[in-house]
Amino acid sequence: MNPRLHAVLRPPVLAVNTPLARRRTSRTLASTPRPLRLELGGLAPREGWVVTNVNAVTRHFLDATRTWPLEDASVSHVYSDNVIEHVPLEAGRTLFAEAFRCLRPGGVIRFVTPDLRGHVDRYLAGVSPQGDPEAAVYEQYGLTVDHPLDWVRIPIASFGHHTGYVYDFETLAVELERVGFTDVTRSVPGSSDHPELDGLDQRADEGGAQMAVEATRPGDVA
Repeated sequence: MNPRLHAVLRPPVLAVNTPLARRRTSRTLASTPRPLRLELGGLAPREGWVVTNVNAVTRHFLDATRTWPLEDASVSHVYSDNVIEHVPLEAGRTLFAEAFRCLRPGGVIRFVTPDLRGHVDRYLAGVSPQGDPEAAVYEQYGLTVDHPLDWVRIPIASFGHHTGYVYDFETLAVELERVGFTDVTRSVPGSSDHPELDGLDQRADEGGAQMAVEATRPGDVA
């Protein structure tokens, strides 16, 4: 869709759809057996999951940076692909805390997000992004990828990330541990030791440009 047309249409569509999508979310969450699997920022239905978003056309509206409409320990898995880099740190901290509250003991969360350190390492090594398979997605979006510094400029300045918070693994691990998560580990993009989370990632072919991070709410599975 033409960006200008999208900008014009989004507010009225959002105003009409959001109340409907909120009510649909309430009904879906109330009727889904516990523990449920929750996806944040998803774009398409996923079998066995409640998929939520805040975009203008989502079926299930959920602002994950506010209190979730779920009881404690009601979720077994949380999955979020390329979402947390769009929200400021304090909002992200609310998201992490709500995920911890709603996950049952032994529950697992998985984030996929740009790896800022991976981008910086490529810049410092002087790697040109032109033609690099891990930068191909940037070229597809029509972004300038002419020089090594674009490895750093793009994840910080593009896609609205400048209003959010971009992570490296160490920083994300500290933030997750801050709210109580343990066993914070990096996974191979597109792969997980947890069958429920295996094969979900949409951008696994970007290699080191993306990182997949999992963490566990401590305690025995009920």
